[in-house]
Amino acid sequence: MKVLFLYPNHEGYFRCPVGLTLIMTVVENDGHEVKLFDTTFMNSDNNQDNSKREDVGLVKPVTLDNYFDKKSTNEIESDWIKLVEEFKPDLIATTIVEDAYTYAHRLLGLAKSVHDAPVVVGGSMPTVVPKVMIENPNIDYLVEGEGEVAFKELIDALIKDGDVSQVPNLWYQDNGITKNTGLVKYLDMDEIPFQKLDFWDDKHFTKPYDGKLHVTGFFEFSRGCMHRCHYCINRAFQVFQEEAGKVRRNKSPRRCIDEVKHINKKRNLTLVMFTDDNFLGRKPKELEEFFKLWKEEVKIPYWINTCIETVNEHNLPLLKESGCVGIAIGLETGSDWVRRNLLFKGKMDNKFYMEKFALMVKYEIRSTANNILGVPGEYEEDFFETIKLNKEIRALDPELTSFDVSFMAAYMGTVIHNISLDLNLIEASTEPGFKGMSKGKITMRHEPTIKNPCMSKERTMELHDDFVKYINGEKDIPKKFLQDDTERRFADSDEIYSLYEKYKSGPIPIDPVLVIPSPVTFHQRVKKK
Repeated sequence: MKVLFLYPNHEGYFRCPVGLTLIMTVVENDGHEVKLFDTTFMNSDNNQDNSKREDVGLVKPVTLDNYFDKKSTNEIESDWIKLVEEFKPDLIATTIVEDAYTYAHRLLGLAKSVHDAPVVVGGSMPTVVPKVMIENPNIDYLVEGEGEVAFKELIDALIKDGDVSQVPNLWYQDNGITKNTGLVKYLDMDEIPFQKLDFWDDKHFTKPYDGKLHVTGFFEFSRGCMHRCHYCINRAFQVFQEEAGKVRRNKSPRRCIDEVKHINKKRNLTLVMFTDDNFLGRKPKELEEFFKLWKEEVKIPYWINTCIETVNEHNLPLLKESGCVGIAIGLETGSDWVRRNLLFKGKMDNKFYMEKFALMVKYEIRSTANNILGVPGEYEEDFFETIKLNKEIRALDPELTSFDVSFMAAYMGTVIHNISLDLNLIEASTEPGFKGMSKGKITMRHEPTIKNPCMSKERTMELHDDFVKYINGEKDIPKKFLQDDTERRFADSDEIYSLYEKYKSGPIPIDPVLVIPSPVTFHQRVKKK
């Protein structure tokens, strides 16, 4: 079978997505012909994610001028149509994140207009809102959850007789009736094949980090996260895919090391970035094995993302000795109240975070504190608590601490999305395949896409753009925000806060039947306890 894959990257952020790479690997390993259409380096004249962070001083500038060959929209679409007509695929496949869904929809529609091949989609967005997306007229099949097994069996079924009713994790429509085949248990991660990276342009392996360009490889040591944060789709995986097993699952240290070594033979990597949500969230014995093997057999600098409670005096020296050069932490806010009640990140307070960031400085590992601005119910006073905490962290050591800030976005499948619908904080689509999705250009980087009743869009953008200036002392924090107000006497948002209480048990699936045309955009039910 000939399978044409689409990577609808519309903002020039270069990195080979591990999930899509693995699906292409599985298909090619099974003897099928694979071709990839990747828009990364033709859709923009720069890496928009990186350039935006450079503009506001969040990262050190790097030169990437020679990496992009920007084409017009018509040129890209013509290239896509030409490839579809010449390759004549038996199946078209793509992975979809919400940021790129509208663009993917456009390209899939063009493919449908010139060639009669079924389309299958997978990825994070299809996994959390399959009932919504399967109504899209440009989508024939949708894989919910892991796709390595489902994709292989779908191709086998299409080749055999077209009966897909026994393919696991699959959604499809049969004479206008939506059907799904049910979920199978999550894979043993050690059974997942090594990534094949030859599908990708070599430019994808160049990554700016700390002001330098590195030949970078992206790998996974685990999948999922055990936390219940209101803004993260990992919580949706826990609730919606409960029958598949525990969302958090690990690859063995030996298997991980072997894959990195295998790929490094050809790529000569100077940096490895792990895509895990919570790298250190596993048994100490397994981590110790990883550190030992990495130090002895790999010896490449590496970067991780992890949760703050996993950082400690035991693993930090081992991280340092094995070559870890950077740790990203989801700080999100400097308001203990917002952290506990709006973001649902547990009982960890600012003092705890400061102690952990100080430990990373002690062991000379560069840290990045990731922050969020524009949480529904967050006031300007709350965000200045975030600024003050980041300023304290920065003072520990300006060379070993860094930070990032992005806008809260109402990604489907999150509690934040449920709340945004309930309070009409987003304008929700009623189009088939998009019902309940924000009509705004969903993004965490460019501008707020949620109306926060407690802070104007204009002020939110000002605080975002001045974030670095406040932390570095270029702008003074207004006196009225220097004093802590733990009682939050400024806050008056009971309607919002009561909704957060209702959703403590997790997000609720979006039912497209409940979408009602304007002026009442959306009705959303709340689970009964």
